[in-house]
Amino acid sequence: MFQIYIWGAGFYAQQVLDEIDASKATVLGIIDSDEKKKGNQLFYPIPVILPSDVIDKRFDYIIISVKNYEPIEKACKKIGIISEKIIVYWKEKTDDYIFIKRSEQIARLIQERQIYKYRLDSAPYEWKIKQSPKIYEGTELLRRIAKKRSSLCRFGDGEFEMIRGNERPWFQNPDETLGKRLKEILVSNDNSIDIAIAQNFYGLDKYKESAADDIRAYMYGDTRDDILELIDENRAYYDAYVTRPYIMYKDKKNADEIFLLFKKIWKDRKVLVVEGEYSRIGVGNDLLDCASSVVRILCPFKNAWSKYDSILKVILEKVSKETLVCISLGPAATILAYDLARRGYQALDIGQLDNEYEWYLRGAKERVKIQGKMVAEFLGEQKLELSNREGYQSQIIAEII
Repeated sequence: MFQIYIWGAGFYAQQVLDEIDASKATVLGIIDSDEKKKGNQLFYPIPVILPSDVIDKRFDYIIISVKNYEPIEKACKKIGIISEKIIVYWKEKTDDYIFIKRSEQIARLIQERQIYKYRLDSAPYEWKIKQSPKIYEGTELLRRIAKKRSSLCRFGDGEFEMIRGNERPWFQNPDETLGKRLKEILVSNDNSIDIAIAQNFYGLDKYKESAADDIRAYMYGDTRDDILELIDENRAYYDAYVTRPYIMYKDKKNADEIFLLFKKIWKDRKVLVVEGEYSRIGVGNDLLDCASSVVRILCPFKNAWSKYDSILKVILEKVSKETLVCISLGPAATILAYDLARRGYQALDIGQLDNEYEWYLRGAKERVKIQGKMVAEFLGEQKLELSNREGYQSQIIAEII
């Protein structure tokens, strides 16, 4: 049984006390240099003593409880305590032998430090101290699409990582040609095609704190600078999160308007859905009910780019230009929307709009599984069988799997 003292009678002393495994160590006392704390009963029956009181005591270890531990390490050595007897609770590499769940506390501390580092890095852009791209809101984009019948190409994290040659999205392997095409489209200038990029620069206060912190973490390092180099600083973009209007936002009223505007776009229109084989957009909900008709082309749920030429060919052969084409195929959707628009179609990259709508209808507070549909965040944990396939099956005009 180890005999130990804890140095520091402040905020974290009780936490460290609670973490000591009583089967392995006994706490003899709490050391603190504040004479006013000596002998108090905060840690009854464990006494609070001064550093000078421990000089002649027999013990195995001193555990430093405060986060700013360097001055106390020096104080320990100054009164003759050898380094082998000093344990710093908040050091990442400290032996956990006499603690119960210290490693979990340290993991939380490291995460907390990272979060504040990311926030500090992002602040100049969020406060518009540093120049950011002009990004119009999703509602303005959808009103333009409804009025002008323009097409939509979206660039989120996955698309930018494809351009950068990184393996970001699980559903698409990096491909040099794919990256080059995306890069060309990003700076293209066709008035019939709206280019949207993720609003990861400013206005992050409208997102839930966890979502904003995830964005800051992604943009940290070279990412933000790389994206700023890729885009045209002289043009205005739209917000690619238009297809993610619900789960990440604090104010859920945003989704009310966005979903109504999307439905207005395809109201009384013939719609072709080009989707991964397990996406099943609009199945089991009313997202597409106001369309005059819906047909589908099923594509690979992963690496759709490998079948891109076949997908484009089938659409051109089977679908008239009066049909609105809605696409959910990861980075391949961005290129497909562009190529169809250049051929006279109206094509929209709608991304994960259906999943967001499902969560919206449920009033979900966080991402949840959706029976019969693939949700990227729960890959491998989902039941993808459909209970009623009859109506859905009749809509499928081609399968390119």
